[in-house]
Amino acid sequence: MTRFRIALGVVLLLIAALVVFTVVRSPMPATVTGSASGDTVAPVSERPQAPDFTGIDAWINSPPLTLASLHGHVVLVDFWTFSCVNCVRTIPHLQQLVAEYADKGLVVVGVHSPEFDFEKVVANVQSAVRRLGVTWPVAVDSQMATWNAYQNEYWPAEYLIDQQGRIAYTNFGEGNYAETDQAVAQLLGITAVSGPVGTPVPEDTTPELYAGSDRGQLADGAAYGTKGQAAYYPDHGPPAQDDAIQVTGSWIDEGQYLVAASAGHVRLNFQADSVYVVAGTESGHLLSVEVSVDGAPVPVSLQGPADPGSRLTVSREDLFHLITGEKPGYNLIDLTVPAGFELYTFTFG
Repeated sequence: MTRFRIALGVVLLLIAALVVFTVVRSPMPATVTGSASGDTVAPVSERPQAPDFTGIDAWINSPPLTLASLHGHVVLVDFWTFSCVNCVRTIPHLQQLVAEYADKGLVVVGVHSPEFDFEKVVANVQSAVRRLGVTWPVAVDSQMATWNAYQNEYWPAEYLIDQQGRIAYTNFGEGNYAETDQAVAQLLGITAVSGPVGTPVPEDTTPELYAGSDRGQLADGAAYGTKGQAAYYPDHGPPAQDDAIQVTGSWIDEGQYLVAASAGHVRLNFQADSVYVVAGTESGHLLSVEVSVDGAPVPVSLQGPADPGSRLTVSREDLFHLITGEKPGYNLIDLTVPAGFELYTFTFG
């Protein structure tokens, strides 16, 4: 099953959108599929013109680009944001496409459209681009102008544009790497070079969980306090509820995230192979967070590759990989956090 983030408000409007979809959408299709002959890409007659890059705050790895300047190339536009684990797991496939097809006419352009405020900061995007090995042009779409021009709703989302600037293929979410590889090769008029590289898409895991009141819900019926003011949550031991975030100690709800006003715990009964957290620290202060699983320090065999050990060092707002290779079934993760720790989301793989 393809996993992806859906933009705020989409779930709430889904039923209504299904009813009026063909009326209120522009000719831009939700998906562009192949022809009945078995081709991966859509027939020329069914390819809508692609919107241009618009409202871009900055360009990374490239001078400013337009679709007109890329005429004659096959262009893969990848909507992503650096704290989205689904986007990050797509990067190895994009790296492979660049390595195999850049000299044959493919241009990959990443459009970085943020979910959280800290992802709007150009310096943070630049740092993430270097850290994640993104070498292709990146348009910093902090005002979501290009996102809106495409009427996009997903992270990640890929729009494959032919040499005349028309959308010939789309893919929403992780996966479908072989289909995307074949679509690129087909538009270039060549044979696909090799099998696609990408992280297998996991199934039957805890869904993404948000911490702040804008999109979150706390475990065991706990209520959010008044925004901007500290609320105290007593420690009654591990949560009884699965797939929900428990906090203890004093926390301030900032809408997009919770920030610890005192030392406390973050606990969660989860079901997944891997656990990621989007977290941060106020004013760039260096914080040390103790991580345990099922009541014990994280064993070496389960330590996430990005931040190994039973302590997580947080010095920036980012996505952190806490656990990998966890056993099936529900397990309890417990973060012992100091004051100033910012908690945005848990994501799973």
